[in-house]
Amino acid sequence: MPPLNLLRHAPADAVSRLLDRTEPLPASADVVIIGGGIMGCSAAWYLSRANLKVVLLEKNRIASQQSGRNWGFVRSLYRDPAELALAAQALSLWPGLRAELGHETGWRRSGCLFLCADEAERRSYQAWLAEAGGRVSDTRMLSADEVAARFPLVSPRTEGGIIAESDGQAEPTLATLAFARAAVGAGAVVLEDCGVSALDVAGGSIRGVQTEHGPVRAPIVICAAGAQTFRLLQGLDVQLPQKVVRSTVSLTAPLPPMGLPCFVGYGLGLRQRPDGSCIIATDAGTDIDLTLDSLRASRYFVREVVRNRKGFSFRLGKPFINDLHTRLSVPKSDWAIKPRDPDIAPNTHRVRDNRKRFADLFAGMPPVEIVKSWAGNIDVMPDALPVIDAAWPARGLIIATGFSGHGFGLGPAVGSTLAALARGAEPKTDLAPFSADRYLRGAYSRPYAAI
Repeated sequence: MPPLNLLRHAPADAVSRLLDRTEPLPASADVVIIGGGIMGCSAAWYLSRANLKVVLLEKNRIASQQSGRNWGFVRSLYRDPAELALAAQALSLWPGLRAELGHETGWRRSGCLFLCADEAERRSYQAWLAEAGGRVSDTRMLSADEVAARFPLVSPRTEGGIIAESDGQAEPTLATLAFARAAVGAGAVVLEDCGVSALDVAGGSIRGVQTEHGPVRAPIVICAAGAQTFRLLQGLDVQLPQKVVRSTVSLTAPLPPMGLPCFVGYGLGLRQRPDGSCIIATDAGTDIDLTLDSLRASRYFVREVVRNRKGFSFRLGKPFINDLHTRLSVPKSDWAIKPRDPDIAPNTHRVRDNRKRFADLFAGMPPVEIVKSWAGNIDVMPDALPVIDAAWPARGLIIATGFSGHGFGLGPAVGSTLAALARGAEPKTDLAPFSADRYLRGAYSRPYAAI
């Protein structure tokens, strides 16, 4: 039984065992879930707990993609106001998950701090706080003197900051696996190495899915397939302008306690873990790997790419070659499955730059040692808001995708919402801002913050 450290992005102390339950492919289910990330696994838990027959299908391993590769922030701070209700629901769920699921998630209420490098950032955070109003709690602006007094390790003189005391953090791989294991314990069938190649739709309704190992019939399908979602929906009359960007993350060797919340400032994102190691990454800096899909729906993104061009780096290399090879050698029906385990290379220049940012920001800390670096493919939408929808384009199909790099912390709330939709119940939050047809209707705006 392979250990989790086969996942190159998982910190060594997050190692535990993969699911050890092997099942034949069921012929039918009440609900089929596509995707073994935190959205799919949490939905599987909430549905199984409600005594529905659930089959979750993952083409690789649970948490093998972005749900295991992200920063681990659980935040309300500086989210698009449309997401704040979901964020509040998630923050109410995270503290009780360890007891509820019976497995470790790594949850800690550590707070979240964004520094103001200049007056423009300070005005932006003040405007957000005013707009958020009563929808955020324990969130306030800090003066420059307050930042200096409370976080003395921060070397530069700042323009202040904004802090959400009730925000926190969790371990991405552990949390996703906790939901998967709990779902299996409640009766769900979780199948890894089982990719979905197509949705089975007839008469405008979902009938199930076609996998590489055969069909599974179900009247309800939750598609939470991350960056591959648009491929699975291509056979339907759907306009889903989903793009993929690559984000690089590093894990440091353990450092002395820094006394920091989850932290963003001066171009660096940082989370110190209980063993002292840190997750560090570039804030608002991503790579765009050019492929034959790059022009698809590009008109939705051009303005934002130009506006924030300093944060994007365009790359033509191995992903283009791999994409071309797939198109020439793999049947189109399998494009949503292959490559099963994509080799997503970290940007070594960003790793180097982040070490320098760390040294500049925390001059009193010892030199940082990078233990390993990895990258993840983030599925983004033009307005950086997700699609969470059960009303379109086929009856019985529920879509959850496009979380644009900030979905992990919302995971429990999204899973609960997807389960409610699958049961025909009323979700706790308004899903109108996340409708799938908003792009077709032109009912969307520019991202609240840079993608």
